Amino acid sequence: MDIEFAKYTSFGNTFIIVDETVTPLADDEQRAAFARWALNGDFGIGGTDNVLYLSEAPGRADYLFRIFEVDGSETLSCGNGLLCTAAALRRAHGGDRWEVLTELPTGRPRSVRVGTADGPPDGTAEGPADGTGRSPAEDAVGGDGHGGAWVDMGLTRPVPAELINRSGPPPADGIDHITGLDVPGVGKLAGYLTFSGEPHLALFRGHGLPDGLAERLFIDARGALGEPDGPAIEESVALAHHIGTHVNRAYRELFPQGVHLNFARVEGRRVEYRTWERAINCETLACGSGTVAMAHVGRELGLLPEGEITFWPHRCRWYQPDAALTVTSTESGYVVTGQPRLVCVGVVPRTSYAWATQTLSNRSAKDLSHALTATAG
Repeated sequence: MDIEFAKYTSFGNTFIIVDETVTPLADDEQRAAFARWALNGDFGIGGTDNVLYLSEAPGRADYLFRIFEVDGSETLSCGNGLLCTAAALRRAHGGDRWEVLTELPTGRPRSVRVGTADGPPDGTAEGPADGTGRSPAEDAVGGDGHGGAWVDMGLTRPVPAELINRSGPPPADGIDHITGLDVPGVGKLAGYLTFSGEPHLALFRGHGLPDGLAERLFIDARGALGEPDGPAIEESVALAHHIGTHVNRAYRELFPQGVHLNFARVEGRRVEYRTWERAINCETLACGSGTVAMAHVGRELGLLPEGEITFWPHRCRWYQPDAALTVTSTESGYVVTGQPRLVCVGVVPRTSYAWATQTLSNRSAKDLSHALTATAG
């Protein structure tokens, strides 16, 4: 049987989605092999961050959500991946909300709610409601046909012990203050670490992110899809990559499985941000789980109010100037709203990737060679 897939993007965060209720794979060895092949820019599909596998969940949820990387390893969760999952489920199966199990590799699967806002709520939502049958997530997106997709990420939590070597107990507010991160050519950085499905270290301008460095990261630039980036973009990308790779290599004892870095600056109810991801080992254009982490840290620091906050993915906005996610705080946690888009659908003969059990280059088509070779002063 061939493997059917759909490719989705949420502001440049892109995914190959395989619906295993339609085309099941035999085991995790096949899932890893397909991910290595599909994500490889030279021999596979390329141009994609991750492969998402959706399958029927036993009992308490509708679907299992599993996310695999370019090296065939499985990671924990992804906010934009869950937004794209909602859009994919709507297209393939109909409906407008689902219960999805994430974070399977932790051994502590977590249930989250995802949905689309393509029509009015039908009053059958489970969970907290205000008497109208609406969940907090549906109140957040309004249910008016303009919200795209949403995911109720719940509350942030302290980073699990296997992902951080802390000297004391987990913090009550879910935030570890990390200081003294010395980056050559940049200086000492500090940030606030919390867990929103992935470990995120948030560095806000004026709170761990020096003003001068923020100016070098948040530049006034425009790129064009399919054309070479200009010198200003190349230099800024190289700088972000230098910081992310150094922190993840030099502080492996502190972050034994790596850490996402989120650089942020706040203007009123808006946060502009960039994210370097631990699993793909490079900067991504947008990050849903990162916006939740930044929303929580920003509220605890007094930088952000309650309610709806707009997040601008700075890297994506070089190419898509209107890109924006929203994060809304509710009694049950944080709801992320976005606009995932279907890029294409396709079919892969199983023989195409069968040899991918061999070791392939981990270079994805989304890697930028200048990010690896340019010098970040």
